[in-house]
Amino acid sequence: MKITIHRGANQIGGCITEIATEEAKVFIDFGCNLPGSKKEELTAKEVDEIAGDADAIFYSHYHGDHVGLHHLIPVRIAQYMGAGAIDIMRCKYDALNTHQDFSQQLTAIKRMIPFKERERIAVKNNIFVTPFFVSHSAFDAYMFLIECDGKRILHTGDFRRHGYLGKGLFPTLEKFIGKVDILITEGTMLGRSQEQVVTEHQIQLNTIQALREHKYVFALCSSTDIDRLASFHAACKKTGRLFLVDAYQRRVLDVFSEYSGSKSSLYKFDNVFELRDHKSYRIEKITNYLRDKGFLMPVRMNSLWLIEDMVQVFNDEAPWLLYSMWSGYAEGGGDNANENVIAIRHLFENRILDGVKDGFHTSGHADVATLSEICQAVSPSIGTIPIHKDVGANYKSRTSRVFDEGFFKTDGIEIEVH
Repeated sequence: MKITIHRGANQIGGCITEIATEEAKVFIDFGCNLPGSKKEELTAKEVDEIAGDADAIFYSHYHGDHVGLHHLIPVRIAQYMGAGAIDIMRCKYDALNTHQDFSQQLTAIKRMIPFKERERIAVKNNIFVTPFFVSHSAFDAYMFLIECDGKRILHTGDFRRHGYLGKGLFPTLEKFIGKVDILITEGTMLGRSQEQVVTEHQIQLNTIQALREHKYVFALCSSTDIDRLASFHAACKKTGRLFLVDAYQRRVLDVFSEYSGSKSSLYKFDNVFELRDHKSYRIEKITNYLRDKGFLMPVRMNSLWLIEDMVQVFNDEAPWLLYSMWSGYAEGGGDNANENVIAIRHLFENRILDGVKDGFHTSGHADVATLSEICQAVSPSIGTIPIHKDVGANYKSRTSRVFDEGFFKTDGIEIEVH
């Protein structure tokens, strides 16, 4: 068997992991580089050179740094993903396709094969892949147990314990996975160990307080972060404020409700006020209703024009911005700075409830303590391969060998880490 980390050992995002035997080859994730990355993206030809002879690709979730190159994968290769995640991708690219041509992505999504949690999938009866649900800032995310050549490999994908459903992480490991030979784990927080980890429940409580103090709140956040949107929705229900969304956001929430409403009442988005037209808030009856009730409205990086207009309409009290994203997007001059984010923040001057600092954002990734506990829980007999981490962010383990950059041959397995 050979394990190749094509990308991800020295960068967050762009994850591509290959697991191959003489009979079969699979990939876990085939992501693009994060926005702001200075690295050149793979071309269609390069994707074909890497994955052209693969039998299957399994995606842990729908974030672009894990699935962004799906449309360049040759048609003959089976691509698997959770059913809910496929629907979210369809929502996203349907919306984007109204502005640019994303028909290639939409066509590729139609070929995606949905898998079910704990359903063991055989690839040429040689490699067996089983997905297990994990809590992440993306909805319908999974880790994978890969079995082949008598070895057991756990690929965690992106995960965390401090989300609403994070408490199921270690029971899943204990009941269904147990000990493994190799652990391939994300390490995003290895380079951010000083960053405060706030629970999603605490974010909900903080939002309740904010809505009691402020009549109009715009929440700059990911449109597909189910836990964050659940926190905001619950806070609105408890304070009597409207949970105000546009048509695209409503479509995403409907997918969440369909697939996850049975897991928790938090994910039943049943108290939503939809603006069916992008200017309908200017209709007098609707304007008066929104002024009377007050609202929290989730907005996106491309919502600058909308916010600029709405703050002119709803100005009887000063509107506030709830910034619920990674701080790197707001740091002018930084590699990951986003001009739209910075411009939106400027609209609100000092009326910003600011991310992790003020308790309105938390990472979608496991903190360092959880990473350590994962390693102890599955006790990899051969070793650990950390990926999805910054350059220089080192993974130290007392319980197993760590395979960082380089080529290794051990216990009948070749490991190549780029």
